[in-house]
Parts: sequence; C-alpha cells; structure tokens
Amino acid sequence: MNLKYIFEPKSVAVIGVSKTEGTVGNGILSNILQSNFKGAVYPVNPKYKEIMSVRTYKDILSVPDSIDMAVICIPSKHVITVVKQCAKKGVKGIVVITAGFKEIGKKGKKLEDEIIAIAHKHNIALIGPNVLGVINTQQEISLNANFALKMPKPGNIALISQSGAIGVAALDYAHQHDLGISKFISIGNKAVIDESDVIEYLINDEDTKIITIYAEDIVYPDRFLKMAKKANEKLKPILIIKTGRSVRGAVATHSHTGALSTSDTAYDALFTKCGVIRVETLTQLFEYAEGFTCLKQPKGNRIVVVTNGGGLGVIATDAAEKYGLEMTTFEEKTLQELKLELPPTANIHNPVDIIGDADARRVSNTLSIIAKDKNVDAIVVSILPTVETDMNAIASNLCDFTKVNPKLPIFGNLMSLEPDPPFEELLENAHIPNFVFPETDIKVLAAIIKYHKWMKQPKTKTTKFEVNKNEARKLLNNIKKKKRIHLSETESYQLLESYGMKVIENSIAKDLDSALIAANKIGYPVVLKIISPDILHKIDVGGVKLNIKNEEEFKKAFKEITKKINKKCPDAEIQGYLIEKFFTEKSIEVIIGVNAITSFGSLIMFGLGGTFVELFKDVSFRLGPITKQDARNMIEETKGFQILKGFRGQSSYDIDSTIDCLLRISQLVTDFPEIKELDLNPIKVLEDGKGVVIFDAKVILAKEKEE
Repeated sequence: MNLKYIFEPKSVAVIGVSKTEGTVGNGILSNILQSNFKGAVYPVNPKYKEIMSVRTYKDILSVPDSIDMAVICIPSKHVITVVKQCAKKGVKGIVVITAGFKEIGKKGKKLEDEIIAIAHKHNIALIGPNVLGVINTQQEISLNANFALKMPKPGNIALISQSGAIGVAALDYAHQHDLGISKFISIGNKAVIDESDVIEYLINDEDTKIITIYAEDIVYPDRFLKMAKKANEKLKPILIIKTGRSVRGAVATHSHTGALSTSDTAYDALFTKCGVIRVETLTQLFEYAEGFTCLKQPKGNRIVVVTNGGGLGVIATDAAEKYGLEMTTFEEKTLQELKLELPPTANIHNPVDIIGDADARRVSNTLSIIAKDKNVDAIVVSILPTVETDMNAIASNLCDFTKVNPKLPIFGNLMSLEPDPPFEELLENAHIPNFVFPETDIKVLAAIIKYHKWMKQPKTKTTKFEVNKNEARKLLNNIKKKKRIHLSETESYQLLESYGMKVIENSIAKDLDSALIAANKIGYPVVLKIISPDILHKIDVGGVKLNIKNEEEFKKAFKEITKKINKKCPDAEIQGYLIEKFFTEKSIEVIIGVNAITSFGSLIMFGLGGTFVELFKDVSFRLGPITKQDARNMIEETKGFQILKGFRGQSSYDIDSTIDCLLRISQLVTDFPEIKELDLNPIKVLEDGKGVVIFDAKVILAKEKEE
C-alpha cells in the first residue's frame, strides 16, 4: 500500500462536506482550500451543487476524473458503502475521519473489519477510522486535510499521532514555539495503516529529518523494530511518547522476572533495541526534536558551558552530572588564552563565566579559543540580557561560529525579555537549538549524545552455540505429556546443561539414607533442598537448608524440611531431595531471567541477584534474541557492573562468562518460545577467568493455548 496517495495526492475528494461552518466536513474542505493545495479538490454531498465556490458531486462515482485520495467524514453506518464506491472508483488512499468503530465495542469492530477487508482486497492505503486528518507542508503539495487546525509552518519534524486530541495539542505546541512540521498524520484505530507503515514512508521523505510519535500501543513490535532500524540507518531519529506506563500486561507473579517486568518494560526494551528515544511529555518531545535539528553528531560527552551569569553555570553543571555528561577539563593552552582574553574577574575554568558586561565580541572570542581544544565535544552558550549584551549580535556571531566549526554542536540558552525576539529565527535557520533554561539544553544534549553513541556501537550478530537441542526438546516434551508447566529444579538444571551452562554439583535422593550417601559423596558442607514442581520459592516455605556441615546436621535439616513441607504444602508433589555442594569460593551473585510478553516475545533480564532483587530492582532488560553487544550493555546499565569490574581496587569478576550465559539463555528461549518464565537466581560470578555457576533455576512453560 503506497502512502504517496495519502501524503502526495494529485486529487482529493472530501465526502460528507457541508455548508455549515463548524462541521467536520466544512472544516476539512476549508483547510484544504486555504492551504493552497496544488491538486484538484472534489467536494461530495448530494444536497449541494457547490460549496465554497467549488462544484460538488452527489457521490464519488459521479466525479469524472480519477481520484487519488478520499477523505470520509460521514456517519459510521454509511462508511462501508462509500469505501466500496471508492474501491470501484480506483481510489488508492482513504482517510476515514469518522468515529464509531472498534473503539465503541463489538458492533463497531464488525464495521471496521468489513472496511479492513475491502482495503486489503483493493490495495487501498486506509488511514483511521477515528482520525484528525493529514498534513503535508511540502511546497509542491501543500495539503492540510484535517478539521482542526490551520496549516503549520514548514519544517523537518514529522508527527505521527494515534490520538487526534494529542495531535491537536502537539501541532498547537509546535505553532506556539515556531517549530516547523514536514508531515502530520493522525492514525486513530490503525485499521490498515499503522505507525510502522508511516515510518517506512518517512524514511525516504527528504523533508523529514526527525520523526516524532504519540502511541498508545504498537500492535506489531517486530515490524516497528525493523522500520526503526531502517530510519536510524538514514540518520532519522525517532522520538516517541508511549502512554500507559501504569497498565500491567502479560504479567506473571511466579518469578522475580515476572514480578519486575510488564508490557511497559517490554516497550522500553523494544525502544532500546532499535535506538528509539522515549520521552514523557509533549514538551519534552518537541524539546528533543528541536535539539536534533542541530543535525550534528557529538564526538563524545565532554561539554563546555559559556555564560555571563555564574548561577546559570552552576545550574548547567548540576544538570550535566544528573544526565551523565562530563564538564570537560581544558588543556593548559586553552586556559592561558582565556586568561589573556577575559577580564581578571572572569572564571576561565569550565563552566566559563565571562561575567555580566560581556558583549558579542567577547562571546565570539571565547568560543573561538574553546573550539580549538581537543577535549571539547559540544558547547552550551547561556547568556542573560544585560545593558552590555546585544542578543541579536550574539546570535548572529553564533551563526557565523557554526559555519567555521561545522562539526561542533552548539546549543543556545539566549534569554530575552521580549516574547518573540528576532534572534530566535536567526538561530533556527542556522540549526542552533535555543532553550529557555540551561538545564533543558543539557538534558536534550544528553539525549542526542546517547543516541549517537547507540548509533556508533558495534552491530554484532546473534551468537549461535553448539548445543544439545534434541535433549532439551525431549525433556520439555516429557513435561508436557505429564500435563505440567513447572519444571522441577533438577529438570531445570538438565535443560540448562543441554545448552552448555554450568550448574552447581548436585545429586538427587528419594529418602534420608540415599540423601546421606549423596552428601558424603559430594563432601560437606552441602545444601539440602526439596524437589517439587509445585513449590517454586522453596525458601519461603522452609524447603531449603544451607551450609550443612556434617551428618548430624544433615539428619536434623532433612527432618525439619520434611515436617515444614508436610505442614505448609501438603498437596505438593514431592519428587525427592536435592543435595548440592555449599559454595564458598569468592563470587558475586547475579540473576538472569526471562518473561514471555504477549506479542513481544522473550524479555530477558539481568541484575544483581539474591532474595532482594525485587526490592533493589537493579536490573536491565532486552528483547530476545540478544547480541553480544546487547548482553554487554545490559550488564553495564546496572549498578552491579561497578562491582563486577572491580570497585575501588577490589577483585574483578568474570564478565565475559556472564555475557556467555546471557547469550546461551537467549538462544534457549528463542529455540523454545514455549518457555514462559525462567529465573536463574543466584548465579555466582567467580573472579576473572573462572566462569559462572548456576545455583538455582526455575522454568515455567506456557499452557498449550498460550503458546
């Protein structure tokens, strides 16, 4: 389906127009005509012969010419008939403004399904139903086919909105802040065309440099991932507001991973995987979009703040620490030149305070010195209006500075007492973002640096290990035959070992005598655990005893476990007892988990392990399958990474083996998507080069209907 018929039509029919001002049809026709649309316009309504001095037709089949796009704004009960007429006419693009479809329930969904069938049969790009409309500010098209707003200013920011109301608010914000829009589209119910289809079109749209999205859901995450990666290949960043953080979907409570992951966690993991930047508010959406209009890639995160007000420099420095930017240290040569250039009362160190009487020349000279320093990746210029400052002259000099330093990002925080100062247009034309407060500059600059860092990271492929997949399949099939979904710990160990992972030395026993033999063979101290597919958290019910040092303690522990299980879990299936070596080697405990989220697949978790994982929540997530770079990033995103790499002179631990374990888990759950939940907690990470050992494992399969 070709969206050129939506964004670049040569002719548009508006079906359901009216002479009554304030009606949807009247507003759409008025906006199309006032936007100076370069194509032909055909109003359709059997009641009129003309509207707004334009000939009107009784139906679309009466129009003598071909129609590229039809905008439908009639009651929902008549929409199917009109869509069929459009198909017969050969229309290839339809925008259904009308509401009253799946959003109102079963009756509406039935109508929508019929529309979908017609659109697919006739290869029609159908937007909606329940939308605001579309806009293309490109001069050669100049189309404003929406019923709410006048034509926005042309620019390079595209806006996709699932909500018409949010679309109105977003366009109004863009207008108030003088931001240019390339394309706008309201996608509503997404019956046929969704955000991924629009992204695919915008990837090759020369007028669009930044893609912004308001989304309430993403129905096809795999396709979104593919399109987002293609957009990034064209250096078109995607900024998204995804609402519904408080709505928990596909949540399991059987495991730590299930308790910590939600559908919203999956969205975060999806966006991280494809380099999409998630924001919280419309203000933030457009702040980031404006920042990206600088169209420059910072080399790193070392920034300089130049200001004529010391307080602004302090605020910017605090913000830099908060958002992970480094206030760079100047080379000695730079300090000497600044000392010669600036008054004795100035601060030549970063943040550079050129003091309140600075004029445009002093600002320019300071920047020219700083730009030569190899430790500078970006500059923020924060200037207050004083009697000495000519803000227009400073802005003009900044524009000249960017021409001389085309690869150095520069952000403005030029303040003004005027509501619409002339210098803002100068900065905009030179692609210099300018914000009201310095902390906004820092926050936006941090997002840009993070994006380009993601773009520069190695694009590694998914690792494939030699594993015993047949053994794993046989084991899982046996579990299913028994109508079970929970694997016992020993079964979980077998599954992991078939994929090359190391588990703690262990043995299975049916009674006390065989358990004692196993403990003596392993060697004290040992751990004793109950084996039951019905008991997932053994510690909670007294099913685990640690650091058993001799036979006497072992007999006592065996008796206590048996008594507690009989009391607390009388109906549990007891398969026996697990005896494990009690581990004393120096190590750090981590957790690796998996939770299958509907439509997203396997959500893989890494973090510091132990019983308090849900309390501290020092975890990171990725959607499987993951690459080696994904695994490394997951580890580095946690605070536990500082411990693993050796904190304050302490020993470092085997990060490479931890990565290997993550990748093997990723391969396992990719090969067997019926694994709904998996928890390995704890995994003991030994010192560098000594590997990792799994000490506890829980695996839960999806019920047959859930697969």
